[in-house]
Amino acid sequence: MELRDVISGSKPVKILPIATAGDALVSMMENKTDYLLVDRASPNDAYGIVTRWDIVAGAIANGNDLASTPVLDLARKPLVVMNNLDLDIRWVAKKMTNEGVSRVAVFDKEKFLGFVSDVDILRAVVSGSDKGAGH
Repeated sequence: MELRDVISGSKPVKILPIATAGDALVSMMENKTDYLLVDRASPNDAYGIVTRWDIVAGAIANGNDLASTPVLDLARKPLVVMNNLDLDIRWVAKKMTNEGVSRVAVFDKEKFLGFVSDVDILRAVVSGSDKGAGH
């Protein structure tokens, strides 16, 4: 199974770097996701990720106002990115392991396609094991 097979079910959701933690939380709820891509502020900037947990631990637990806390204060940058859609998912799993992350952003050139998580990898392996692909 290839990265393109796993990413096909992902919904690409971005947030602007000028957004607040409150904006991010609303976007997560509206899009039924736990994480968002934080867009680059400039072409030389790195993409980032903000998760539901980042909002809980970085803003709420510290008593910060979600309406005034910049999403950039909570985002983790640089983001782990993959762009070879033909890559076997075991290499995606290896990249996640090496980087110590549970999800990676997938791009096709400059187009953000979505995130692949550890759960997506596990689902792919289980569904592929019916066909003898899950070693």
